[in-house]
Amino acid sequence: MKVKLLHNWKWVMTVLMGIVIFLLCLFPFRALLNYHEETHLFRWTSYYFKEQVTSFHGFWEYVVSFVVQFFYVAALGSLIVAVLFMICQRIVWWFLKRIKKWDVALYVISFIPVILLFFFLFIPSEYRKDDRFREIIHYDYLERTHQWQSILDKTKAERPLTECGIWCTNYALGMLGQLDRMESYPQCGPDGLLNDALQKPSVVLYSMSDIYFQLGAVNEAERIAFNAKQYLPNERKSGRLYRRLAEANLVNGHYEIAEKYLHYLESTLFYRSFANRWLADLGDETKIEETYARVRQFRQKENRWLTSNAKELMLMQLVNENEENKLAFYYLVAYRLLQLGYIQNGEE
Repeated sequence: MKVKLLHNWKWVMTVLMGIVIFLLCLFPFRALLNYHEETHLFRWTSYYFKEQVTSFHGFWEYVVSFVVQFFYVAALGSLIVAVLFMICQRIVWWFLKRIKKWDVALYVISFIPVILLFFFLFIPSEYRKDDRFREIIHYDYLERTHQWQSILDKTKAERPLTECGIWCTNYALGMLGQLDRMESYPQCGPDGLLNDALQKPSVVLYSMSDIYFQLGAVNEAERIAFNAKQYLPNERKSGRLYRRLAEANLVNGHYEIAEKYLHYLESTLFYRSFANRWLADLGDETKIEETYARVRQFRQKENRWLTSNAKELMLMQLVNENEENKLAFYYLVAYRLLQLGYIQNGEE
């Protein structure tokens, strides 16, 4: 066995590099995989292909989006990234050994451009340089995957640098029914509960749209998701945002608008099952009530608040229309206490 490993030491080194990249993507960079996936959307249509390949930039975006779509499943995405970089390393080695006669040093050198490519292509410059950006990406991933306790543990371990970290923490407390423990966690005033002002990166609005949706402010959740979609770079699309826009219109009974988003998602790989399920049951009120019973029960009956101000009035409306909406009630109480300064930065 040892003799075989020594004889195939080059392949052993390549595989070891692949394993390291796989583990990096699956664990420390898991949130980054999520960020890439939710800011790209690949469509399996000839129209999308023709639209993208009209320029080099478009063709490159097509290739990147094709790979990134698999990041929806963490293990699969990590494996694909690892295999692609293993292939890149072997290609670099193939070129090097034709320039100069083979030796050990050249094979080691063949890993350097691949490692640099991984860190400069896969890891955005903002992620490498900006602590705030890294924090936003991490909190967004934990919020999307409903890891409420992990959010609280992260906040306890290190005070958030951003409002996004604080509102995700308060949201986690709300989803666990523990919003009365706000004083034990860092706060930054009412914006630490609800803040949908346009910000950069636009991914900060993804979690805020989720919060509004769970509160029952479906129209606000739709507005925020639409704004976030518009501010994606290079006219990219987002499966997560398109799904939220479809859900908001399903809950509100706007089936023609929902159908538009569902048809878009129908041409994707990992959102297709969601789209097909609802296209088959479009307009089925019983099915919608079963799936979105809580949001349907608590949603705003009147479309009053289409601007980012008057958040307290919006929360009052949600509570007045349905006293069983405990999340909206606790958010209203917390909003008033934060506004009056009764809850401040109360870290244990």
